[in-house]
Amino acid sequence: MHRRLAPITLASALLATSIAPNAWAQKDDDAPVQTVEAESTSGATVTDPEARFHIMAGEMAAARNEPGLAAAEFLAALRKVDDPALAARATGLAFTAGSANLVELAAQRWLELDANNMDPREVLLAMNLQRNEVEGAYTQAKAIVEGHGGGREDGFRHVGVLMVQQPGKNDTAIAVLDRLSSEYPKESGAYYATALLALRQDRVDTAETAIRKAVELNPDSRENVLLLVGVLVRAGKLDEADRSIEALTRKYPKESADMRMAYAKLLVESQQRDRARQQVERILKADAKNKDARYALAVFQLNDNDLDGARKQFEQLSKDIDRGPDARFQLGRIAEQQKRYDDALSLYDSVGSGPQALDAAVRRAAVLTRLGRVDQARETLHRMRDQFPPLRERLLLAEGEMLLTAGRRDEALAAYNDGLRELPGNADLLYGRSLVFDQLGRSAEAEADLRGILKAKPDDARALNALGYMLSNGSKDRLPEARDLIEKALKLEPEDPAIIDSLGWINFKLGKAETAKDLLAKAHGITPDPEIAAHLGEVLWTLGQRDQAKAVWSDALKGSPDHEVLKETIKRLSP
Repeated sequence: MHRRLAPITLASALLATSIAPNAWAQKDDDAPVQTVEAESTSGATVTDPEARFHIMAGEMAAARNEPGLAAAEFLAALRKVDDPALAARATGLAFTAGSANLVELAAQRWLELDANNMDPREVLLAMNLQRNEVEGAYTQAKAIVEGHGGGREDGFRHVGVLMVQQPGKNDTAIAVLDRLSSEYPKESGAYYATALLALRQDRVDTAETAIRKAVELNPDSRENVLLLVGVLVRAGKLDEADRSIEALTRKYPKESADMRMAYAKLLVESQQRDRARQQVERILKADAKNKDARYALAVFQLNDNDLDGARKQFEQLSKDIDRGPDARFQLGRIAEQQKRYDDALSLYDSVGSGPQALDAAVRRAAVLTRLGRVDQARETLHRMRDQFPPLRERLLLAEGEMLLTAGRRDEALAAYNDGLRELPGNADLLYGRSLVFDQLGRSAEAEADLRGILKAKPDDARALNALGYMLSNGSKDRLPEARDLIEKALKLEPEDPAIIDSLGWINFKLGKAETAKDLLAKAHGITPDPEIAAHLGEVLWTLGQRDQAKAVWSDALKGSPDHEVLKETIKRLSP
């Protein structure tokens, strides 16, 4: 079964549900006031006894990790005191609680007390976009544009950034920007914001028209040109994008490395790896000591199976304070691929900090498993699960995948079963277990797990692809359903090489070898995965292009000499 990584999803920050507080009542101006000293969030003395009581109650609720109750108590205190810092804290707590109603009440009070502060306006803009309220969103957006410290142009850019952070509310955001643009027709920032939002919606033509207008109005704006470069990459106008970035680097030589690196990332995201690598090499040509560029070059080499080249680059970075932990982690991965397992263990042990520290610990457990020290590896993961409860799911997945990679399928199945007893219905665990079932030849159970994922989430591209690929290797009468599943997955993830590979393979099974070759060549160009190489080589072999097939297989064997599918394909076709 052809696998792919689970996508990372973003959840909306403000939940639709709310808890209506009873604290926002009319202030009673005739209530008796006693002088009782207390300190508000800002440090000011609070003399009102009711306010003091609610502040204390709010602090106690916050200490008990009850942010919704704490926010409501602070709002009650704000009936009696005018403290913008307290209102800001109430807004933050309401946000943490996920109560849209409380967030709005707190932000409104905050704005009343600090009318020149843009932060509460940002919160209220988000709230209005969430509710599709054009008038309210327009009021806040215009105030942010007019009140921004950097001027209207920066204000528009800021509004654009805020709007693209609100998924699913595009029509409201478009209406607000259209209205604002008509009021400021000579303001380049308005067109910048429009382009940014259009790009977020994959309306590339609209984005290009808007950002070209922004550049026309303010050609000296580096931000405008950089966004134009991004739009040009998405539009496939790469030569013009190259010319634009070259002009920018000449104009801003001190920032040229950062701009080239940003451009390289855009190119990688658009599957333009060769052009991206050229940008990285240009940086290193100008400054051989640029750590970020050297690290990026090493990653390119690693992805191209140039393990020795990548190793050389990472070794130069391994002593660096900033890049050292990441470099040592990558060196551990290289040592693992080269079966230098003792070196891999030592390198993973040396990654004591940074974002790769957890991954290093997980990979260390995987190496222990490869060395036959399964009990020690599992003990490590179990200990980590106890130490880091929020990472429990990830570590359960790591244990199952580790055992499957090591060929211990029965133990992997038991691990996934244990995880599903703990987290019933978990899509990632079901997906992992389906891989085990497939390798054990229990295809009906693998299919049941994948269909279970799709019943809960019909647009799970990973499960659609896996199920389609699995069906493609079954009976011929299931090929049409397999193709439909894979085509649906590709619509959701059009640049995913695993899905492109699956579609190529299903076309090959359906007798469309030329179409299959084109698709598989595209997938192989994105990533030199050994299973994709096996498929591409088989199609080339079938088409009589046997020298090309052997060349593809030979390159793949250099990086993955023990890959089962690759070895089986070569043995079957070219014994």
